[in-house]
Amino acid sequence: MSAAVSKLNWRAIIGFELCWFLLVYFQQLAFWPVLAYLLYGSWRLVGTRRRLAVLIIALLGIAIDSALIQLDILSFSLRDSLPLWFWLLWGVFALAVVELLADFLQKPWLAFVLGATGGPLSYIGGAALSGGVLSFPAGYVSYGVLALIWGGLAVLYGQSRRFYV
Repeated sequence: MSAAVSKLNWRAIIGFELCWFLLVYFQQLAFWPVLAYLLYGSWRLVGTRRRLAVLIIALLGIAIDSALIQLDILSFSLRDSLPLWFWLLWGVFALAVVELLADFLQKPWLAFVLGATGGPLSYIGGAALSGGVLSFPAGYVSYGVLALIWGGLAVLYGQSRRFYV
């Protein structure tokens, strides 16, 4: 095994992917186990700045997605706001950014490309697995808006890591 692969934070990678799947597929039913993982991961973080970064990233994401709902870019069935499980999803994503992802997003052009593709694909995959709970009322416009937002967020995440590392 190469040195780079052995230095990866496998708990962060596997933990985030598992939490993402559980929340998207089971929604509220996965709340408590995912919350336990989020608290455990936050407890393992070294330094107040890193914990603060997780909180800021999660709140920024919740605010952006809440605005996207109001603009009819995103929609959750039978809701006019983000469901609680989606708030938790932002928490585990923020933890993954601080623990792992920001290291890969230090070059702005690469961060934009990765964010502009990976972000919308995550929403599209989530919509497919959620049984129709998440949808895109604006169709292709929704995908374009998500790509621009996520490209910008990825650059922000990569550049902001110097404040908490």
